[in-house]
Amino acid sequence: MRRFGSVVFLSFFIGACSQARPSSLTPGAAKKHIKVGQTTQAEVVEIFGTPNIVTRKHGSDMWVYDKVSSKQTSSAFVAGGFGGGVGGSGLGGGGIGGGVGSTERSETTVMLIVYFDENDVVRDYKISQTKF
Repeated sequence: MRRFGSVVFLSFFIGACSQARPSSLTPGAAKKHIKVGQTTQAEVVEIFGTPNIVTRKHGSDMWVYDKVSSKQTSSAFVAGGFGGGVGGSGLGGGGIGGGVGSTERSETTVMLIVYFDENDVVRDYKISQTKF
């Protein structure tokens, strides 16, 4: 009696593995919370935390916030098949398999520079965001 095994295909997809830490340092948050001539240093610290760089020139401060975040996405496709053998003959079947995978990584850099006047109130600010 002959038995023929069936071929089984397995596939799966692994996607969107993300590594990012949450932060309020975004261009939208800067536009929403920083008001020139109104926002104080204490309010900026409350919103964005302590700055990465502080410099003082002519009695006023310049604060720099710099955030770099990365995102990694991986995907894989694997297929395999297993054959059967002839019953009672001691002959067995073989198997085949294969797979393809890819990984994509992106970086986002956000830099906020805040200029304060001599009364520690925002005089001006600049924000930039770069993705690559």
